Amino acid sequence: MALVLGVLMYPVSPTSAQSSDLDAPLEVVVFGERDTLRGVVSEHLNDPDLWPYVLELNAIASPAAVVPGTELQMPVKQVRAADAALAKALKAIQAANAEGAQVFAPVEIGQALENREAAVGQREVGAWVEVVDLSDIATLLAMEALDISIAQRDRAAEAVVSDVQGDVEGRAPEEPRWSGRGLNDVLVEFERVRTLSDSTTQVTFRDLSRLRLNANSNATIQRMRSDPLTGTEVTKVSLVNGDFYALLNQLSEKTAFEVDVPGVETTTNSGDFWIKNDATGARFVNYDTPALQVSDGNETIQINENEGLVLTSSGAQRAEVLDAPALEQPALGAILYDGFAPLGWSAFEGAEGYWVEVAVDPGFNQMQVSEWGVRGTTLDTAPLPPRTYHWRVAALDRLGLPGQWSVPQSFTLRVDETPPFLTLLAPGDGEIVTQPAIEIFGASEPDAEVQLNGAPVPLGADGSFIVETTLTPGPNILTLRAVDAAGNESATAQTVVYRPAAQVDVSLSPTLPRLGNALATRSGELSVFAASTAAEGADVLVQSGGTEVLRAVVGPAGAISFSVPASETPQGYTLAVLGPSGLIEGRLDFEVIQDRTPPETTLDSPPPKATDLDEIELIGDAGDAAQLTINGADVPLDQGRFAVSLSLVQGLNLFDLVATDTVGNVNATRLQTLYDIDPPDVQSVEVGRPKGANGPIEIVVQASDPSGLRQAASFLLQVGAQEREGFLRCDSAAGLCRAALPPEAGALELIEVVIEDYAGNAAFR
Repeated sequence: MALVLGVLMYPVSPTSAQSSDLDAPLEVVVFGERDTLRGVVSEHLNDPDLWPYVLELNAIASPAAVVPGTELQMPVKQVRAADAALAKALKAIQAANAEGAQVFAPVEIGQALENREAAVGQREVGAWVEVVDLSDIATLLAMEALDISIAQRDRAAEAVVSDVQGDVEGRAPEEPRWSGRGLNDVLVEFERVRTLSDSTTQVTFRDLSRLRLNANSNATIQRMRSDPLTGTEVTKVSLVNGDFYALLNQLSEKTAFEVDVPGVETTTNSGDFWIKNDATGARFVNYDTPALQVSDGNETIQINENEGLVLTSSGAQRAEVLDAPALEQPALGAILYDGFAPLGWSAFEGAEGYWVEVAVDPGFNQMQVSEWGVRGTTLDTAPLPPRTYHWRVAALDRLGLPGQWSVPQSFTLRVDETPPFLTLLAPGDGEIVTQPAIEIFGASEPDAEVQLNGAPVPLGADGSFIVETTLTPGPNILTLRAVDAAGNESATAQTVVYRPAAQVDVSLSPTLPRLGNALATRSGELSVFAASTAAEGADVLVQSGGTEVLRAVVGPAGAISFSVPASETPQGYTLAVLGPSGLIEGRLDFEVIQDRTPPETTLDSPPPKATDLDEIELIGDAGDAAQLTINGADVPLDQGRFAVSLSLVQGLNLFDLVATDTVGNVNATRLQTLYDIDPPDVQSVEVGRPKGANGPIEIVVQASDPSGLRQAASFLLQVGAQEREGFLRCDSAAGLCRAALPPEAGALELIEVVIEDYAGNAAFR
């Protein structure tokens, strides 16, 4: 009801800056290779627990669907506006409380708190506009509470009931009987307050001093006075029976607080003490440095820090109170999910029992549990609403005096019905592997317990994990299970097929033609022959690039034969022998190429056109030829090289050089050379001056030879008393050698002329 009233009383609208952020388009974030869903949400929305909202916003059914490259829409500016509004509301509430709003404006500050808590709840479901609206309402209510508190502090005010747990009653001076007291009820002078069984209440005074009455206690507020001129506050409380715990405001020296127990008066500067009164007597404990003074009319006793006093009819007994026990469970800051808080602490020597308190605030102003005289060192609380709680324990000695409070610790009760994030990133579903072990890679929430096929999986700080598992031949189901601290469970499963490495030996026939490492053929199809150790009738699968090409069966004695397409580009194939279960028991990879290019034959040097030697040598390279013949005779090849000596016969010698590769491509080359051992045939020699006695001298020789005449023929000529030498220029085709000399007088005599052929034979005339 307070929430609805708050909305009706304070219709607000976001500021222009907030409206701009709330109306802003969602920002797109690309999920990276090393990202986790919680990490990305935490980075951009400052809260990793918003990941279910992000999935719902992006219409993604499962965290496993978020893979690298996924685009996620994020309300970055909306979250920023909502968080800013929440922070502003909290600051306003704190400012009002600092001015005493819980006392002077309890309704307004209560509504402010309720609206802000509602805003926090709306944040968890991504209702950003509602978060801002409710936060703004909380801010306005807190500001109103602040104004009221400041105004109230300018005049007198009474004490208020600031906490009620169980049944609490009061009786004002004008009331004829006891009546119930509720939260924020005002208490006046001479009003009596009492708690019934299993009940506690807290009374807060104007100066923020507090008294907590425990179960079955009865006290009277005897005096509450305020001097507006001096600011002096005087408060006096009488404890009829029961016990209470006091925390007084020591910030002002103008504050005086007195506590009376029947027959005993106390005065104190202490701000932290406990008093109990029952039929056995009165008990006092002072926890503060300033002393607590107790007087029975005859004697005044000073109770120092961490000291207790018991007053009975037998007299007074002092005691040092027990030290604080150590809290053990739940751990500091623990989060619990079942609504119960099993509390445990260390046993304390000398303790007869324990006093346990659980409150919703660190100041223990709003008590949820107050158990006195607990035996043992554990306490199971009744179910509590989800929120953060604070608890502490004091040991009780044999005199019934409570010792020092332990250092408070907090725990949180939370309702969590969301299954934990869980994804399996590798291997892929249905993946086929040939090794007996495989690495499993995935991620979950960092605090979740993850199991793989029942075995625990260790998680990294970010929730990621890599774990190796062994496989059995055939399909293997990998089942992942994640359980969070609240007991919520997520599960996913994938299948991995383990096909062991080859167990059957397979080899190609050595007679198959090859080009380099590839099997070769001249046609567009190659017949493949292989041998194996497989049983006759076993299935054979031939694939290319993962695509099935054909199926065959193993023949007698493990023989395998089939034909596959061939092209001028090498094409890879896989031959797999399958076992009865369909698993690969043997495999062989090979390449096939279509080869229509004949081998290329090259000679280191060509044979001579003519020679007078009876033998020549041919040296060269036959390329990828598998066979080389000369005039039908095989020529040995050594890595494609050859060297052969050939005998010659008189006259022209012809040689047919034929190279053949493994697939039958042929390259034929004809070579020739002339074997000539006869000198040129000289038919005539003429020397004269055909143009007259004063004309040039000419020498003409007519000759022939099968190998041809060399272009130059030397001569020696005598002209008169002088000798002249030089060269005739020969035309082999015409069979003539000529030379012309300048005119010169004298008788002509050809002493010598030498005509040579290309075989090196010479004729002398």
